[in-house]
Amino acid sequence: MLTKTKAPHFLNGPSIDNDTWRALVESAVAHRYGTASAGQPGAGRSIALMFFNPSLRTRTSMEQAAAQLGADATTLVAGQGTWNFAWGDEVVMDGEEAEHIHEAIGVLARYYDALGVRVFASGTDYELDRTDARMQQIAGSATVPVVNLESAFYHPCQALADAATLTDHFDGAVEDKKFVLTWTYHPKALPMAVPNSALLMASRLGMDVTVARPPSHALDASLMNQAEQAARAQDGTVTTTEDIDAAVDDADVVYAKSWGGPLVYTDPDREAAEREAHRHWRVTADRMATTNDGIFMHCLPARRNVVVDDAVLDSPAAQHLLQAEYRLHAQKAILARLWQ
Repeated sequence: MLTKTKAPHFLNGPSIDNDTWRALVESAVAHRYGTASAGQPGAGRSIALMFFNPSLRTRTSMEQAAAQLGADATTLVAGQGTWNFAWGDEVVMDGEEAEHIHEAIGVLARYYDALGVRVFASGTDYELDRTDARMQQIAGSATVPVVNLESAFYHPCQALADAATLTDHFDGAVEDKKFVLTWTYHPKALPMAVPNSALLMASRLGMDVTVARPPSHALDASLMNQAEQAARAQDGTVTTTEDIDAAVDDADVVYAKSWGGPLVYTDPDREAAEREAHRHWRVTADRMATTNDGIFMHCLPARRNVVVDDAVLDSPAAQHLLQAEYRLHAQKAILARLWQ
């Protein structure tokens, strides 16, 4: 019977040891500047990319990363040309779902050398989301490495690209830089995967991190504790504030992102009302003018003149396109390490 050996997954930042993390950041920068190790570690390899949610940068950058390393990539969009999948244990499949995710992943793992999966938060079951249960179920069903292309609680590919962007911009001297992760208004309650990962990433780099958010939109307490521990280990700090103007003052980096927060799960009507009451939480040119010649970062897509003003996105301070470029280089670093 055909079987494959279980291999390490790339599921979230905290599961990656510091030496590996630093090596991946350095590799991503090397890929951008053409100084990465020669050769095609993906030659003769293949990866299946399964998307349960929309994608622009993640899908195209992963396809290109695989191709540039010499590998073959197949992209699948769940429910579009595939069956709808059932999840969980002991589920009675007498509804619309024709196949269980366990069999789907088990089959793909027999065809491909690695899997990349994107599956967003449910937005209704906090324990399911905060434990990343669906991504964990996928990883448990796979006998080949699984790369998290954004899950309920983490976006490690984005975090690695962000770390490489900061390392490149500051020429490696990121410690002690003031990094502000600021909540911004958005017409929708967005998941926490990107802000969670950005917070952990900056803390791990030894930056002085400030999380600015309204009182209604705190991040998960256990994740904040993880970030504080990571920062202390690198002589950095993590603080929170409910004042966006005080936060961005003298900042070296302003990273804007909206999120719904745990309140989405317990009282969505109140979350919506609180979000509407904080429309003024937007990154403007006036706010950026108070920074320490700081740079602006956003994972994209960004709603212009809602999350951030044109004057910021179109200024020399904006690094969002470099971040997007680093998605390609970071994912080449990840795949190259999986296939080394």
